[in-house]
Amino acid sequence: MYKFNPEKNQPRRTMDGVLSSKPRKASAINDNARPQQRLDNFRRSDGFHGQQTARLSTSGALKDSSPVGTNKPRPQANLNQRGNPALLKGSHTKSRKKRSMFKIFARTSLVVVVLVLLISGFVFGKAWWNTHKVFKGGANEALALTKNIDPSLLKGEGDGRVNILLLGIGGEGHDGADLTDSIMIASIDPINKETTLMSIPRDLWVKPDGLWGMKINAVYASQKQQALSQNPKDLVAAKKAGEEKLESTVESYMGVPIHYYAMVDFTAFKQAVDAVGGITVNVKEDLVDYNMSWENNNNPVLAKAGVQQMNGTKALMFARSRYGSARGDFDRADRQRQVMVAIKDKALSVGTFANPVKVTQLLDTFGSRVVTNLSIGEMMRIYDIGKQIDSAKITSTSLANPDMPLVVTDNVGGQSVVRPLAGLNNYDDIRTFVRTQLKDGYIKNENASIIILNASGRAGAASAKATELKNYGYNVIQVADAGKPGVTGVQVIDQTKGVKKYTKRYLEQRLGVTSLTSLKMLDLTPYTADFIVVIGE
Repeated sequence: MYKFNPEKNQPRRTMDGVLSSKPRKASAINDNARPQQRLDNFRRSDGFHGQQTARLSTSGALKDSSPVGTNKPRPQANLNQRGNPALLKGSHTKSRKKRSMFKIFARTSLVVVVLVLLISGFVFGKAWWNTHKVFKGGANEALALTKNIDPSLLKGEGDGRVNILLLGIGGEGHDGADLTDSIMIASIDPINKETTLMSIPRDLWVKPDGLWGMKINAVYASQKQQALSQNPKDLVAAKKAGEEKLESTVESYMGVPIHYYAMVDFTAFKQAVDAVGGITVNVKEDLVDYNMSWENNNNPVLAKAGVQQMNGTKALMFARSRYGSARGDFDRADRQRQVMVAIKDKALSVGTFANPVKVTQLLDTFGSRVVTNLSIGEMMRIYDIGKQIDSAKITSTSLANPDMPLVVTDNVGGQSVVRPLAGLNNYDDIRTFVRTQLKDGYIKNENASIIILNASGRAGAASAKATELKNYGYNVIQVADAGKPGVTGVQVIDQTKGVKKYTKRYLEQRLGVTSLTSLKMLDLTPYTADFIVVIGE
């Protein structure tokens, strides 16, 4: 048995396996005693022990690491010993291979993640850039886009709708590139979930503030050129000036607020139709236009009667043709409204706005060819409202309805123009018609009944006020004479006790009064209505 000799300078093993030259103290264990067998039959005591490995000589052979002076050589390491160099090499090689494979996998995964982030960043960055190029914002937000709005914020009738002026221009490469040959008001009623598309004749004669008499389709181009003549380098400001001038002109002549505008050229329109996969249109009668046959492979038949599919090119020809129907520009406006509804139906049915590829296509198209003062948030709110509006709730109208035309063609200064039936600059009937067609959503929803009493002593005072209120969509159910009980001014009695709060707000603003709940000097018991308006002295 190997005996430890403390007298000799023998190396000892430390716990970390490093050899120490210091001698160890003599062991208190009897060398001749047989080692006590452990229950687990392990030969070493519990705890951590440094690993003793075989050493190599200069020749490469294993060198015995037994203590100097021992009589019994240590047994040669067998193949199962951890210290075998061959096994060490194989074990280390496998370990290195595993680590290398792990590193390769980790690095590859990192590269993939970085590429995905870069690609995603590019796609979303591009979408963000194109979106902000189109939806720049800057307009006064339509109050009707706000849910459960406080009535005190309403400024007047019309705030209960969202009116968007849709403009179509030829664009670069077309004759009259800046003429807005398509003018339409898309009026959305978010409260009652309805939409009205109203076309404005392109040849309507107007005289905008600061400009001269002209067809309304030339307002944008004229104001833009005037702005460029003052500052030739600022094209962006010139375009904006033209857009805002046309917007204010439509407001003035149609009598309704315009909250937003959107301008699109022919190319963007065509590509937008293609992006949604084409549209379905029910053509009422054959559309034959020899003036556009060259655009249809020399075929004057642009569209046959019946339900058919149209791609962007065909839809554009269908919407542009002026001479293919009896009423010319008026029929063209009808077809344009028909195409707008078809685009809306298709875009929602195929989930265009939920498809990143189609959205990217649309943004790529719109990024350079569409201009609007809608913000992204406003556009998404309008989109959410649009999803709730059934196509049956989308009505179309114009100033040239066959059953009740409000305009007529005429000649002004050698030009063929469209003017009000009532006279060249008399737009009163047109404004009344537009307001009744685009009735305020809050007024329509509450549908408050109103009685107007004449206590002024002036004949016709109540009737005149009734006509005014009806023009704004109020539900006037009765006009009566209340005698002359000494009522001064105009009084509004709210018999709903504030339940119909939006109508109350509008009446107070229009009549310039604060509503009352009763009127002592006048017996109102014979009259049953939500509101009673008394015209006094």
